[in-house]
Amino acid sequence: MLKQLGDILGLTRKEAQDVHIKFAEKAFVQQAEVILADGKLTEAKADQLAKIQKQVGLPTEHAQKIIKGITTTKLSSAIEASVARGQIGIQQVRGLKEANFQLDSLIAEPQRESIYRKTVEELFSSGTGDFDEEEMYVKIPADLIISSEKAKSIVQDIAKVRLENSLVQAIALLRQKKRDDVLSSLNDMLACDAAVPASRPLSWPTPGELDDLFAIYLKSIPKPEKLSRLQYLLGISNEKANEMQYAASEGSLPVAAEEKEELAF
Repeated sequence: MLKQLGDILGLTRKEAQDVHIKFAEKAFVQQAEVILADGKLTEAKADQLAKIQKQVGLPTEHAQKIIKGITTTKLSSAIEASVARGQIGIQQVRGLKEANFQLDSLIAEPQRESIYRKTVEELFSSGTGDFDEEEMYVKIPADLIISSEKAKSIVQDIAKVRLENSLVQAIALLRQKKRDDVLSSLNDMLACDAAVPASRPLSWPTPGELDDLFAIYLKSIPKPEKLSRLQYLLGISNEKANEMQYAASEGSLPVAAEEKEELAF
């Protein structure tokens, strides 16, 4: 019928074929949308779509393009919802890249930046005390297709806030006698400082508690460079730091908060 219509309208063979493909695509899309409503292409669905493709006379390459477009759109919606719920992290993103998905077509830039922000926040609450500039400013931004400048801006915004918050948290944990958690908070503080070095020591109204923090960290046998940086951040003088290090080597370094508890008992 299309051939007869083409003859009547004086269409060339190619023009008639283009018209046929256009109608075939429309018919195929309508049925494919229903079959792929959940975004999953199973073997049974692929067989069903292949039969429909033959019925409407649609070339294979056109059918594959339509199927990919539908599944990609569905997957993109599912991923965006997962990002909003905080369920997508850098490891999942790297998995999508390894599966040859085009990340910029699946996840919008604001969502990719949100994933990066989440990654930074997790690093600054991991308790490791480490900040890898190449990982955070080069590798992860490349994976998420965001600029290094944007990555640095996000890190700086978070680190500045988290630095002081980590001190407050460490003091709170000190008062609760949670030594291991105190160490984690101090390491988080050092990670923030490694990302954005503080220009001056942090302030706290009760210096004795800062001494206790330093004493607890000193007892954990940390790396010298981390201990030195913590000394600066807590505003501990060299004289006092040396005295505390000597006391620690002699096994007689007290923590005032713990001593008070023992006296009260």
